[in-house]
Amino acid sequence: MAIIKYQLVDGTIPPELDDGGYFPVGDYFIGIGSGVGTELSKSELLEYILADHRINPFNYKFNVGTTEVLGVDASDSNGVVQLSPNKTTAEVTDEVNDWCRLMGIS
Repeated sequence: MAIIKYQLVDGTIPPELDDGGYFPVGDYFIGIGSGVGTELSKSELLEYILADHRINPFNYKFNVGTTEVLGVDASDSNGVVQLSPNKTTAEVTDEVNDWCRLMGIS
């Protein structure tokens, strides 16, 4: 399994991905799979997310499936968890690392 940066296809997650919809940045999302989008290493993912965090710190969302593990308890009406704003770089780094661990990415 690989970390993939991708865009939606006709409004849906591409079928080549096993899981997706994470870390939205503009028109791009992060998912797990292969054969579509741009493959990122764990360090490239962290660099990508931190670069966006410096510009736009309010946009970090996780799918509901990770909420118990990450200790997040507030979700919007679409079933997407909105993490609280004002995250530090260290907190965002921890969340990306936690996500990678949950997805089996070392």
